[in-house]
Amino acid sequence: MIKISRWVLAVVTVVTIAAWAGPLLAEDAPLQTNGFVDVYYSHNTNNPKSRLNGFANFDFHHKTFSLNLAELQFKKTAAPVGFRVDLDFGETTDWVHCARLSCGKVVSDEEPYKNVQQAYLTWAGPSGFTMDAGKFVTHMGAEVIETKDNWNYTRGLLFAFAIPYYHAGVRFNYPVSDKVFLNGYVYNGWNNVVETNSKKTYGVQIGLTPVKQFPILLSWLGPEDTATGKDRHVYEVIATLLASDRVSLMLDYNHGREDLATGGTGTYKGFALYGRVVSASRPCALAVRYERTDDDDNLMYGTLTSPKVSEVTVTGEHVVAKNLLARLEFRHDTSDKDIFEDRNGVTDSQNRIVAGLVYSF
Repeated sequence: MIKISRWVLAVVTVVTIAAWAGPLLAEDAPLQTNGFVDVYYSHNTNNPKSRLNGFANFDFHHKTFSLNLAELQFKKTAAPVGFRVDLDFGETTDWVHCARLSCGKVVSDEEPYKNVQQAYLTWAGPSGFTMDAGKFVTHMGAEVIETKDNWNYTRGLLFAFAIPYYHAGVRFNYPVSDKVFLNGYVYNGWNNVVETNSKKTYGVQIGLTPVKQFPILLSWLGPEDTATGKDRHVYEVIATLLASDRVSLMLDYNHGREDLATGGTGTYKGFALYGRVVSASRPCALAVRYERTDDDDNLMYGTLTSPKVSEVTVTGEHVVAKNLLARLEFRHDTSDKDIFEDRNGVTDSQNRIVAGLVYSF
């Protein structure tokens, strides 16, 4: 591990020096700015006593008009050096960095970074090679933090509980051909800017496009020490089928394992199936998602009950005047154990109806 770290450090040092050798010789790229505001209203038919949706990510509140996230993005395309900064505001960014609705007075090394979702420098080298250094969102997962870039309004179980949100470190991209690309990652860890131990976390992603309509992503992340053990590794396959200009399908399979503090190896796994149909005559779309997860060793949910959790989501979408995205969604979550809050305690399922609006500018 030490030899690998020294090798990586040497490569990073050489590439960084090369990146700064001649930026003034290139034409300065224009600064790009954009952003969005995301709001929602959610109703949980369980009427949870806490007024919070259980096992939810970002759509936390029951029977309340809420601000999900507001974001401002600043970007300069690398020519050969560029940068990107995403500034976030709202409960979503508090949850991402502090695992609660408000960082408040929580003592956390990550709290100072909560409003900076991403901030990194990019160097564009020869033959399409690029390097980023700084803080950025994870390379894992079929979904992202920004609602507008997903097919559904709510986040899936795999996004919320199987993978991290962000990292700090360096990443490399190299397009081998028009059908293959390779990405490499060296991170401080999992959901942290400030290093918490002497180990680094690494990642690899291979992009394959055997045909234009069938892109495939193969990803790995690890090792990472956790509260339940050490050396967690996550493996993922995402395959997308662009059946036509209007119909898209996607599969996300995720498998995680780690060495348990109590001895032995713990695992979790899950898959998600997505489908999306776009109207031929109107700015409308319909998306469906089905997920199933097995948390046999309580590594995903931390419930101590080893639940098998599933969900099905149906989302209707309409784009108003190009800038306003409106979504209406029904979601049904179910488990083989009583883990969802209701008015009188806990039960094995919940239904949510969510209406969301995202204005982009």
